[in-house]
Amino acid sequence: MKLHNTTGNDIAIRPIGKLSEKALTNLIAENTTLGDFLTQRCTMHGADEYAMYQTTEWDYFRLLEENRFVNEAHVEALVNSFVKDGYLFTILYLNEKMQIIDGQHRFEAAKRSKLPVHFMVMPGWGIKEVTILNVNSRNWTIVDFMETHAKSGNPNYVRFKEFYDAHEFEITVCQLIVAGKRSRGTASFDKFRTGLMVVDDQQITDAYLRAKKIEALKQFHPHGWRSRNFAEAMLMLFRAKDYDHDHLVEKLTLYPELLLVQARSLRVEEYQKLLLDKYNFRRVKHRIELPRR
Repeated sequence: MKLHNTTGNDIAIRPIGKLSEKALTNLIAENTTLGDFLTQRCTMHGADEYAMYQTTEWDYFRLLEENRFVNEAHVEALVNSFVKDGYLFTILYLNEKMQIIDGQHRFEAAKRSKLPVHFMVMPGWGIKEVTILNVNSRNWTIVDFMETHAKSGNPNYVRFKEFYDAHEFEITVCQLIVAGKRSRGTASFDKFRTGLMVVDDQQITDAYLRAKKIEALKQFHPHGWRSRNFAEAMLMLFRAKDYDHDHLVEKLTLYPELLLVQARSLRVEEYQKLLLDKYNFRRVKHRIELPRR
């Protein structure tokens, strides 16, 4: 089935929860454990093709290895909500291996509260569907998407995560440093979340060199050297013709900049002017100019 949206494009509609009686019979025949679980330990509600199950046999459920870790604070908040506001259950999605595709925090909270869980079986679903379900969810952070894609073995995210783990920068600053310049629009952000980011070994090697140069300035800007604005200003400086990083470190050592020492963060333009003035201070030859964006 397809939906014709307002942009004139056809959007494929993926059925949610539809499992025909024949498909259910075949699934049970192929998977004895699942079949026994559904027929003997669960209560079925609704028509066969939209079957929803209810059970208190929590030990049969499994988590996806690639899925994000369980956030204890989130689980505790759900448990407290059940006590305070009552148990307004929502449906979990499982695949044929009884792995939770969506709803692992709600499952854990229900389990700890000794409450029944309600679920549908979605054969063939896996980490791809986990990502799709959470792309537009505010519950997932960009770190969650990175962790998920790295755990699934995507080499681009494995490289990026190694870089992220090795530095003190926030993940968005790491993205900036790896790219070497500021990205515009939401396209790159959407690619990152949906597993389409491409980062090769050379890009990561270059990113390590950029990060090392930025880290070398932490003594001169202790409160703001990790900020996105500072990183963006430094990346512009790195792109200047004949830029010499050792020269900038030397100038900041000889003539410390009070504003850098005291400030937590400045605007990108303020950083650029300050760093450029300091770099060119008393320098007749080999002065630099910032490239146009």
